[in-house]
Amino acid sequence: MRKIVLLAAAAAMLFFVISCASTPPQKPAPETPTQPEQPAAAAPEAELAQAKSLQEKVDAYGLGDFAPDDYAAADTHMKAGQVAYGKDNAASKTFLQSAITEYNAVITKGGPLYLAKVQAQTEASKKAADDLKGSVAVKDDYARADDLYNRALEEKDAGDIESASRDFTESRDGFDAVAKAAQEKKDAAVQALQSAQQDQEASQQKAEDAQKALKDEGFSASGSVE
Repeated sequence: MRKIVLLAAAAAMLFFVISCASTPPQKPAPETPTQPEQPAAAAPEAELAQAKSLQEKVDAYGLGDFAPDDYAAADTHMKAGQVAYGKDNAASKTFLQSAITEYNAVITKGGPLYLAKVQAQTEASKKAADDLKGSVAVKDDYARADDLYNRALEEKDAGDIESASRDFTESRDGFDAVAKAAQEKKDAAVQALQSAQQDQEASQQKAEDAQKALKDEGFSASGSVE
């Protein structure tokens, strides 16, 4: 009986040893490395300043009227960039960069068309001054306006919207002033001529009336008795 108990105990021990040998020790789970926090994107100050500068230039000359689709897209991206500014700077930068590209497109397309319009206005004023002989009647002022006009043409060819627009406008105003002054001189000359003619006609009438009076009295034009 004792032998049976010993065998049973030995079998149980052998089973325990085998179980321990067949089960590998559990390794601790590796720790998941933590990702370092990404630094926040810097505010796109340069892009915002550039976009605002281009927007002001476009609006100052009304260039959006000449490229409405590009202007609308630029305006949309400009507003989106301003809304995202300081909240999602990466998105803000992307929006503002798009606005910059589109505002430049407006300037490229609209600039020449705008200058052509201002040039046409200046040339109309120049023609009015020429028709009134402004280069003779108001010589110095006409020469200054003409110099500005020729300089504006060169600036237009060089793509200098600001300078060309300024000089075309000043030239137009100068030609308008010349035309006004020349018209006033012409009106004064016409009035003087009309007054002289009226005086001459009055003098002629007085002479005729005097001759008639002498004749009625029996005298000749020389005063002798007929």
